[in-house]
Amino acid sequence: MNTRFLLIALFLPALGTAAVVEYEFDIAVKEVNITGVPIEALAIDDQIPAPTVRAAVGDVLRATFHNRLNVITSVHWHGILVPGDQDGVPFLNTQPIEPGASHTFEFPIIHAGTFWYHSHSDLQVQKGLYGAVVLSEAHADDSTDERVVLFSDWTNERVESVLGNLKAKDDFYSFKRDTIQSWDRVLGNGADAIRNRLRGSISRMGPMDLADVGYDAFLVNGQREGSVTDISTENKQMKLRMINGSTSTYYDVEYAAGPMTIIAADGQDVMPIRVKRLRISTAETYDVLVPLNAGQSFELRATSIDGSGYSSLFIGEGVKVLAPDVPRPNPFLISHMDMDMDMDMPMSGSSPMTMHESHDMSVEVGAQEPNAMPEHVHGDPVAISTDAGAMVMHEHDARMQTEEGVIEHMTDYSALMATHVTALPGQQEWREIELALTGNMERYVWSFNGKTARESPQILIRKGENVRFLMKNDTMMHHPLHLHGHFFRVVNQHGERSPLKHTVNVPPMGSVVIEFDANEEEDWLFHCHNQFHMKTGMNRVVSYEQTSLFTPEIDRLIRPSRRWFDINNFHAMNSFVDYEFSVFDERHEFAVEIDADFAHSYEVHAIYNYYFSRFVSGFAGIESREHHHDNTHDIGIAGLNVTLPLLIESEWRVNDHGRFRLELQSEIPLTRHFGVDWRWNTDNEYRYGINYRLNNRWSLTVHTDTEYGEGVGIKFFY
Repeated sequence: MNTRFLLIALFLPALGTAAVVEYEFDIAVKEVNITGVPIEALAIDDQIPAPTVRAAVGDVLRATFHNRLNVITSVHWHGILVPGDQDGVPFLNTQPIEPGASHTFEFPIIHAGTFWYHSHSDLQVQKGLYGAVVLSEAHADDSTDERVVLFSDWTNERVESVLGNLKAKDDFYSFKRDTIQSWDRVLGNGADAIRNRLRGSISRMGPMDLADVGYDAFLVNGQREGSVTDISTENKQMKLRMINGSTSTYYDVEYAAGPMTIIAADGQDVMPIRVKRLRISTAETYDVLVPLNAGQSFELRATSIDGSGYSSLFIGEGVKVLAPDVPRPNPFLISHMDMDMDMDMPMSGSSPMTMHESHDMSVEVGAQEPNAMPEHVHGDPVAISTDAGAMVMHEHDARMQTEEGVIEHMTDYSALMATHVTALPGQQEWREIELALTGNMERYVWSFNGKTARESPQILIRKGENVRFLMKNDTMMHHPLHLHGHFFRVVNQHGERSPLKHTVNVPPMGSVVIEFDANEEEDWLFHCHNQFHMKTGMNRVVSYEQTSLFTPEIDRLIRPSRRWFDINNFHAMNSFVDYEFSVFDERHEFAVEIDADFAHSYEVHAIYNYYFSRFVSGFAGIESREHHHDNTHDIGIAGLNVTLPLLIESEWRVNDHGRFRLELQSEIPLTRHFGVDWRWNTDNEYRYGINYRLNNRWSLTVHTDTEYGEGVGIKFFY
């Protein structure tokens, strides 16, 4: 009998007398206005975030959800050890909650900690279906005041449109966030930036970025700015149960009153660690202790990893004390080879409280200076009046210095040490599974070992094994990986006291090793908790070979509801028009391109593409053309598309007459708005253009073409 079921069995005789903690919730549509624009969202019991669910070890939690939506929904208990049929992944181990139907979850609470619950259907987390879960010890010491702090992200766009935009253009939200990697900014950042860009281009890696989506707001407990004021003046510290319930955002969290003391990660106790700034990945939780001071209200600020915004929670009543501004990262000065620095784990025997020198691994060289702070007189804070009449002050610059035993910026797990031995059973056999985290930002496809979940849905293990995942991130994005139904060890220098977690960040170009006791049964999901990465292929079902219930039908049902995406590109000039349409999934693409002048010339291409990898695809199709200097002809064509160094796209094709042609093309952003594009082939045909980007979709353009001559016009896509 495995550990979990042994614990459950111990509780079973007492279930008759155990406290049954009951909740009953409606899931329904709710209109919200966070940024000044009314938006239709989803809510649990009319709240975003949902009501906090609380229970204690030994209780039985019974939660009933009534689906008032016109689509299916679901509820997953993130990080909580539950029987498989209570996990909440629709079709895999729990049936979805159909429109108009209800579902009751019931399971014993066998461990304490800070967790959360959320929908596991489509992208409903982004729409508002998430809430906190607080599980306490049976006889917990409640002398320390505590609060839930739930971070999230918010967009005014239709969530389905966000994914479509990411699929349509890789820098769609870079324009909105003003993070276009244009050459004027590269040059403006000097020789190191130029060297980084050239190295990246030669290795066929695109420009650096730290986030996918351009969000309209970042929230804490459902608000851009919140407060905690009902605090006893006798309290000198408060426990914050921090949860990153965002869809895709990482946060750097800092508290204005001084260092935070981490006491738990992902619901598991750790040896206390004092940190000035803490990076919390999507879906992680941290319990921290923070100091209080009567008469002052200290800001807890969560800044998005790309520096595009933040949320604030003011703790206490009185004079407001602001947390320091977090310098906006400068991606031009971060090389592709340096991106794994955040996860470097020194293997010395240093204790958590003395390792601060090796933890300020964030790369912020050349970052934008923080907002100017008022001068200080005799080291005292300077008060500033606000519109509301409250008092606001910035902290003394001296607090920016690292104190003894305080980590300046904790971005990895090397300081985390469990409070007890976490070593796996020594008598069990080991199974090692290598997982390369792979993807294609240009086409927005994410995968393991180069295959999406549609192509390779399962990882097979056996009960009674020790399982080790060796994960290497070959992409330029962070990936927060979550394993359902298990806690795993994040292997670090603390050896047998490596910390237990349920979600782990694997940084760009970095590596992480996790291991766990295969003490479960049946099937459990393992996936990137960036919801957009998960929905485009970065997930697997971890199946116990002896008891797995996974079938091809379940595989079909758990796939994202949308497989095929489409893009329409229009190019309308005074001398010609060009229209491109494509429909595609992760491997296959069907494309049609039509260009014509207003007289007698035209070209039509109908192509099927198969993507072998990020850099190579094979194609076949037909071309029909009539030029004023040629006769009309229809030909069959086939060949390869290959991305070359310097990110030049090449087409190597042969037609049904045996004639070979090479075509080269690329786009070069000169500034945020101005760019050039070019196309040339060995038939000595060319097209050159200068574009002025108006917004995410529209551009003004001036082009010259061998067939159609010069012209001005517009380009847009949807």
